[in-house]
Amino acid sequence: MTGHHRRATKAGRQGRSLIVSIVLNLGFGVAELVFGLIANSLVLVADSLHDFGDSVALGLSYAGLRLSQRRPNRRRTFGYRKVRILTAFLNAVILIGLTVLVVRAAVLRIISPEPVRSPILITMAIVGLLVNGLAVLLLRRDRHSLNIRAAMWHLMEDFLGWIAVLVGGIVIRFTGWYVVDPILSLAVSAFVLFGAWSVFRESASILIDSTPKDIDFDQVRDYIIGFDDHITGLHDLHIWTLGEGERALMAHLVVPDRELSGYYPMLARLECALGEEFTIDHVTLELECDKCKSGNNVCLE
Repeated sequence: MTGHHRRATKAGRQGRSLIVSIVLNLGFGVAELVFGLIANSLVLVADSLHDFGDSVALGLSYAGLRLSQRRPNRRRTFGYRKVRILTAFLNAVILIGLTVLVVRAAVLRIISPEPVRSPILITMAIVGLLVNGLAVLLLRRDRHSLNIRAAMWHLMEDFLGWIAVLVGGIVIRFTGWYVVDPILSLAVSAFVLFGAWSVFRESASILIDSTPKDIDFDQVRDYIIGFDDHITGLHDLHIWTLGEGERALMAHLVVPDRELSGYYPMLARLECALGEEFTIDHVTLELECDKCKSGNNVCLE
């Protein structure tokens, strides 16, 4: 199976998983709103809005997945690889915003608790655990994907939230302590904010073309300089992420003045070595002779 075919197969599987997750969240969001109004439960009504927000976020993930499969063109020569990173970034922003709203609602409910019909609360919590648990399992296989991981955090937030609702509903049923529910919601929100911030920070780093966090810039530089005796200098070294799992490197190598074709074997070996040592797929190397290297004066001649 070719690399392109494997990527297409994986993208197809991720797309199907996202569609199922969108349908589950949207359908359950409608059910939450209806039963939340019946039970006079602010928690269910608020969470129904949260599920609608999750559906939008998952929809963004699906759109990003489809766009990332488009081929490069004259205007977008690198294709749409980073669209998936952008949707992961937007998902993280949405999740942080929604969680802040949940925290605000929880604080208000601590100040002024409101009674709810706990049997409906418990029943919806059990159904919510099943729905969100299924959606998480569908996406778990592709959790290495930043885009999918951002979508999973939306679902994990709901899954953990339903555990809190279930526990809170049981406690309320037998004690009448309505304040338990918003307190548990605050604990879940803290966990979710931690995960969302992680996705936000990583996706933002990729969007501004930072060196991948698992690559030591100085180590790569030293490796290239020491790779062959003909390499006497190195400048304009850039390492960045094109898309998920795709790294790029660009550099100017300073070499002795000789026929260009004589350096081809060395360049081929270096390109392969960078792929094996640092998992860098897209390598662009420019040769400059030591007597005519550009440095900062290339435009002053």
